[in-house]
Amino acid sequence: MTSERLATLIDKYLSNTASPEEEQELTAWYQAANEQEVQWPVADEQEATALKAKLLNRLQQAMHPAQATIPSIPFYRKMKWQAAAAIGLLISAGAWLWFSRSPQTGPVAINKTNTTVPIVPGGNKAILTLADGSTIILDSAANGMLSQQGSTKILKTNSGRLAYSPSTGESQGEIAYNTVSTPRGGQYEIILPDGSHVWLNAASSLRFPAAFSGKERTVELTGEAYFEVAKNPSQPFKVFLPPLQGPPGGAVEVLGTHFNINAYHDEANIKTTLLEGSVKIEAGGQTSDFRPQTSTILKPGQQAQISDNSSSIRVIPDIDTEEAIAWKNGKFQFNQADIRTVMRQIARWYDVEVVYEGTVSAEKFEGEIPRNSTLAEVFKILEISAVHFKTEGRKIIVMP
Repeated sequence: MTSERLATLIDKYLSNTASPEEEQELTAWYQAANEQEVQWPVADEQEATALKAKLLNRLQQAMHPAQATIPSIPFYRKMKWQAAAAIGLLISAGAWLWFSRSPQTGPVAINKTNTTVPIVPGGNKAILTLADGSTIILDSAANGMLSQQGSTKILKTNSGRLAYSPSTGESQGEIAYNTVSTPRGGQYEIILPDGSHVWLNAASSLRFPAAFSGKERTVELTGEAYFEVAKNPSQPFKVFLPPLQGPPGGAVEVLGTHFNINAYHDEANIKTTLLEGSVKIEAGGQTSDFRPQTSTILKPGQQAQISDNSSSIRVIPDIDTEEAIAWKNGKFQFNQADIRTVMRQIARWYDVEVVYEGTVSAEKFEGEIPRNSTLAEVFKILEISAVHFKTEGRKIIVMP
């Protein structure tokens, strides 16, 4: 196929004027040529990049209509321009789309796998552990009242959230602590007794009292969560963060604000990203009898990082806050992320084991992928950068 004919076909596809025969012609071209160099008829790299973005955006909208308003960013590795790889990505995604439109055409193998069971993304899954140790599986529990801790009612709302509804004017005796834990492949939203909202990402847990009393509202987090804290200057809200692999841990003290905390044990840093309000970050000490060794105040748009081998706090100004909360908004979003960082997020959300074979590239990735994509779709996007995958059940092998 000539480059002029290829350009004509993609132009028609973007303008919804391609006939089924022309779409089929483009698909056939891809199947025959996606491993070969493509001579793309554009003047320079900028034109090719713009066209790539337009095509990918169109294809993502078609595949995921609910996210049609989300701007699409092409996912690519930071390296020299590779027209063949970029076009391969776009047309391969299109091939998936076209075949999904036409079941009679037959399935297409879109990643190297020896299993026929597709690996689907995670969903709203969590377990509530009450103060007496009993547990409730929230994703399968019926809406309505689930339990009562002291004078506090525990409800599952019609929207599927967990909500605590304390009575007013009554003090509770012994404090009853509850824990909400999400598995790998799970996430959940909680409304705490003070009205604060917390979104838990996969493989995370939040421990909190069924009713806040005393001078502070304290909770304990492992994993990742986004907080929208209800304002109450007379009762500061504090999040304790257990040490990643040993001292130091950390704490975040707030007075009504929006922020995200990433405190996974397999990450090198505890990251707190502030979107609104003000928070005080403290590092060092254990969760119980916490004694901070250093502290700092964050402004909106900043991120504090506490490493697992130092009690010092590094503040990153002008952070991309959208990247920090992309998971809550249904996306993976990466900015200068290496393949191991990318795969850690994928492993948590798809509940898969990741192993590496050969030399893993140190080059960086940028862009976003919808979190409702199947794992095969994610691989197809990542494979534009000469990173390849093999699937053995729920074990993913990453290869050069």
